[in-house]
Amino acid sequence: MINLNKYRIIDLTHELLPGERKLDGHYRRGVHHHNRPIEVEEFICSEARMHFLHTETHLGTHAEAPYKYSETGADIASMPLSSYMGEAVACNFAHKKAGETVTSEDFRNAGVKTGDIVLAWCSRDTPAPKPYITYEAIDWLIETRIKMLGLENLRYSPPETPLGPGDADCKLLLAGITMVDDLKDLDRIKKPRVFFMALPMKLRRVTAISVRAVALEDLDD
Repeated sequence: MINLNKYRIIDLTHELLPGERKLDGHYRRGVHHHNRPIEVEEFICSEARMHFLHTETHLGTHAEAPYKYSETGADIASMPLSSYMGEAVACNFAHKKAGETVTSEDFRNAGVKTGDIVLAWCSRDTPAPKPYITYEAIDWLIETRIKMLGLENLRYSPPETPLGPGDADCKLLLAGITMVDDLKDLDRIKKPRVFFMALPMKLRRVTAISVRAVALEDLDD
């Protein structure tokens, strides 16, 4: 049995506040996340309050699957459950300046190895343009066969990269590497390695879905 008292539980997830349409028509205003809408509509079923949810799948902290770029690629539910959890290496690049690159050497120095979940971040105080991962580093992560990549305040690709199939997330996903996007407070991680999980709904035919991302940090010295 896992003893959670031996770990510090770190929530790495954005909180979402939907707009809510009440049964009587009253509307409670919410907050869009990165201009992406999230709305709920109240209804009663079996004498209990429930909600219809109106939003998109790439919302808040979310996992992504190869189906995003390939009609025959695995959707969120088809990815192995082990893709969404495991040992993670904490890559603190807070020292990077605006527009600076993150290279394969940076990832090697952080201790990235085969099978790792890679959690990488830069300082939220770094002005635009945000630091970015080089093409060479993305290729190295794929060749190293990491399990998952999750970032905060750090771009996947150089700023001039067109969105879509040319982007780094396409290369990662088509290589079978799961991604978790829009993480929050990675700088709360203080140890070089943690156990990380970001479990999505078991939902077919979608390219992404929101997750609750959590790190378990060993309290032992």
